[in-house]
Amino acid sequence: MSMSSTNHSALLYISLPTLSSITDYHKELISSSVDKATNLLTILVSCHELDYYINDPLTGWTQVHNLLSTLYISGTKKAYETDKQFLDIDVIFENWCGYQAELSNDRQFDVLFGTINEKERLQLFNETRKKFSLSELPIYILELNMQPPSIDSIASYKIPLPLSNSKTFNHVAVGGTFDHLHAGHKILLTMTAWITGERLICGVTSDIMLRNKKFREQLESIDTRITKVRQFLETIRRGLNYEVVPIYDVYGPTITDAEIQAIVISQETRSGANSINDERVKKGFQPLHISIIEVISSSNSSLSNDELKNLKLSSTYLRELLCKKG
Repeated sequence: MSMSSTNHSALLYISLPTLSSITDYHKELISSSVDKATNLLTILVSCHELDYYINDPLTGWTQVHNLLSTLYISGTKKAYETDKQFLDIDVIFENWCGYQAELSNDRQFDVLFGTINEKERLQLFNETRKKFSLSELPIYILELNMQPPSIDSIASYKIPLPLSNSKTFNHVAVGGTFDHLHAGHKILLTMTAWITGERLICGVTSDIMLRNKKFREQLESIDTRITKVRQFLETIRRGLNYEVVPIYDVYGPTITDAEIQAIVISQETRSGANSINDERVKKGFQPLHISIIEVISSSNSSLSNDELKNLKLSSTYLRELLCKKG
């Protein structure tokens, strides 16, 4: 089929044998999809190895985090290069998400992207949609200049068995400003959901704490930010209890809710997490397990130093762009 400029919401389907098997070919798939998407690009990832770690999330933490970062940063890099900084890109893991993404009314898909190898799977999406009285979606087969990974190389990937002493947390916390929700936020929220068994508590910084933010006139309201965080969480993982609440200090519910067992943070907020644990110990609470993400770092072997320097993954940068656009 030919591409239409009216395709606002696209679903790209990517199948990977293992969490570490993403290649330049897959990055080019994402890049090509970003070129063709206008408002929303949903990347639906199927990976059998990820299913092995669902009940053992800490063992698969690094592999899942690296894959998620590569997917998001590949898409964001291309979006920034083509002046699409506000293109909404979401990564959903098939099965783990808890629903059939192709049936989502919220997404309002109008096209399916994939390679010729995924055509049968995309056709199955349409068969499922028809069973639920949803319209059949046009399928656009992406043609790339590079060749897909060979069958031999795919067969060489080994899926390790998770450790038997699995560790999960029923109650997990995360916090942030979450202004103009971008790839960095989405990685943080997804990794928090990844280790959560029952309840995810997300603290969103209140407006009163953001008086000194740069380009404050483009700052989203607390209600808007809470709504977008909740919508994103429901998109990536259904079946969890989400408590998305405003916070008025750096602690939020983490020093009043004794049930919270873990917190997910970025490297630059490590000292804040340590302060939280100090306060919890003073109150007789158990200290929180701390899981750290590094959204962009030189240790991420999938990204070159030039890419790291040029990708401005921040809400401040997005607010500045909005100010310049008037």
